[in-house]
Amino acid sequence: MPKTKCAVSICREYVDLPERYCEKHKGNADKTYNREVRYNKDNVKYARFYASSAWRKARRSKLAQQPLCEECLREGKITAATIVHHMIELKDDWNKRLDADNLESICQECHNKKHKRRITP
Repeated sequence: MPKTKCAVSICREYVDLPERYCEKHKGNADKTYNREVRYNKDNVKYARFYASSAWRKARRSKLAQQPLCEECLREGKITAATIVHHMIELKDDWNKRLDADNLESICQECHNKKHKRRITP
């Protein structure tokens, strides 16, 4: 299997491709995504909302109320929900950001499908 150096510049560890980070730095991909995409200057309003205690409380409440993926349940599958999804996106209606009727408990796979993202191996 071909190897490459860990993507953290000061790290000397090698990883098997297609991995980019060694075991010590595996969380760096999420940190980079959050810094470059989710928390860029164009998304400050959304970043502040998702970091707010009001959102964390609403998210916790929704997952406690419905711990299973609602999309999978409609298809007859039982899957744990890990994401609280806004059915009407924030950019379309900011006022529905904490509306319980606009929140849906879903799994990562269903969330990716809704946003047409591919799951990378």
